[in-house]
Amino acid sequence: MIFSEPPATGADLNFRAFGVPVRIHPFFWLAAIVTSGALNGPPDLKLILLWTVVFFVSILLHELGHAAAQIYYGGRPWIVLHGFGGLAICGDCDRRPASQIIISLAGPVAGFLLAGLVVSLLFATGYHPTWSLQGPGVLWVGFGYLSFDRIASFWVWFVVIQSLYVNIFWGLVNLLPIYPLDGGRVSRELFTMQGDPRTGIEHSLWVSIAAAGAMAVWGLKQEEWLIVFMFAYLAYTSYQTLQSYSGRGGWR
Repeated sequence: MIFSEPPATGADLNFRAFGVPVRIHPFFWLAAIVTSGALNGPPDLKLILLWTVVFFVSILLHELGHAAAQIYYGGRPWIVLHGFGGLAICGDCDRRPASQIIISLAGPVAGFLLAGLVVSLLFATGYHPTWSLQGPGVLWVGFGYLSFDRIASFWVWFVVIQSLYVNIFWGLVNLLPIYPLDGGRVSRELFTMQGDPRTGIEHSLWVSIAAAGAMAVWGLKQEEWLIVFMFAYLAYTSYQTLQSYSGRGGWR
């Protein structure tokens, strides 16, 4: 999750994925290590490396989902991974609200499809995931709990659990109507489609402030300090954007 494309550095990793240029800023790897600190138990190099692989593959796939939709709408996108997320940047794709909504949704959908593939492989190999709204379960994914037969290899088990967590739970969080998450972009386009674009953007920013504030309060109750910090910051930046937008004219 980043707000704008960061400057290039000498430590960037550059390559192409399915023909799309990809640049990985060194802070992306730092973010992977920091987020691995949220895993239970003492630091373990193998767990950190496996988490970094899950983190990288999941976020790259998410951005490739955006890029695929941008290409469909005539764009020539490139991807930058930095910090806790990334950007699929496209200066020449369709700017109509309906197209932008589909482009925004394509990232989370790509993650949900990956999670569906993981669950399908579990079924195919004899493991049977079950869903419960109340728990107990192995993995909480936002609206309920997943549980299934324990995989014999701890390392495979770890990759499966973290892949489902990132691509389902993070995907759902990313759909919240909060700037600059994908849900915030969808919210902006939906509001602007209702009439005056300026008023629509202001309304979407108020929704962003309220939703981010609610998530920060929820994180406080759960003692999830990373969530508290992140969403309090997003509420603040949405408020600052609203003040700037209202005071100096619109942006788009």
